[in-house]
Amino acid sequence: MIYALSRRSFMIGAAGAAMAAAAPFRSFAQDYPAKDITYLIPYNPGGMSDNISRILGEQITKITGKSVINEYKPGAGGAIAANYYVGLEPDGYTLMQATNSFYAIIPAVTKVEYDPVNDIVPVVLVGDAPMVIAVHPSVPANNLQELIAYAKENPGVLSYGTSGRGTVAHLCGEWLSRRGGIEILHVPYNGTPEAMQACISNEVQIMFGPESAPQIEAGTLKGIAIMGDRRWEEMPDLPTTVESGVPGWAPRSWHTVSVHAKAPDEIKQAIGKLLNGILQQPEITKRISGLGLIPGNQDLAAVRKRADEDAAEFGKLIDEAGLRAK
Repeated sequence: MIYALSRRSFMIGAAGAAMAAAAPFRSFAQDYPAKDITYLIPYNPGGMSDNISRILGEQITKITGKSVINEYKPGAGGAIAANYYVGLEPDGYTLMQATNSFYAIIPAVTKVEYDPVNDIVPVVLVGDAPMVIAVHPSVPANNLQELIAYAKENPGVLSYGTSGRGTVAHLCGEWLSRRGGIEILHVPYNGTPEAMQACISNEVQIMFGPESAPQIEAGTLKGIAIMGDRRWEEMPDLPTTVESGVPGWAPRSWHTVSVHAKAPDEIKQAIGKLLNGILQQPEITKRISGLGLIPGNQDLAAVRKRADEDAAEFGKLIDEAGLRAK
């Protein structure tokens, strides 16, 4: 016997089939994480990226009950970790702590094995890092114009320390050299903590980044300016580079958590939702601020747009400085 199928019955059946087809994908995302997570850190232990990973890792474990295991792959300004990362299974169970340099600088200045658009995706904005220009107290300068004037009078005498070639701090030094018309030497170290100690001991004379704030407050280093056109609430008396007489764009730094671009979209969304939920907690916001960051909160589309904008701006500076990899 053949039964007639009414339109209503057909619609119910079609809807049920669609729900059944979608169910595995919803469950896939809702169940994330279903196992422990590896957290890849591109730098040595003890730096900003390591501290961020520990804050977020603790909360992931607290919320999901899954362990978060840190794995360190330092070197080449982060390129070693990124190259290693894209060779892993793209299942969303290995996260990589990153900065905008992974999207805007490293692929331009270093021959890498990853594509910043098609291989890795930033999923959240952890926070902006105010790029403070700090100097050793022996440098006879109290503002940006005095620093530029001293460097012009003493070419090659000043040097600046960073965590490596192809970092935002490295490009800050290149920016200052070209905008100020001065000659300063770049000295890369194995991590920001080591570079900071070098500046405190006068092995190098200039540092870029928020890590110098406690040293400025203690008088161990002197604050000169903040890169860009936005002052920092933690150091409200420190002028910006725009206010200090160097107009226009200046390098910026921000921290993100990245995931393999080939991970399922549902997993990317689940990771973003989980991490943004953590970053919105008042206690976590306070801890992120304590690291010297301005806490942020952006979805996948917004943080991707940030990465693309920085790639364009840093690209101009990299070409101007002749640093693009050939």
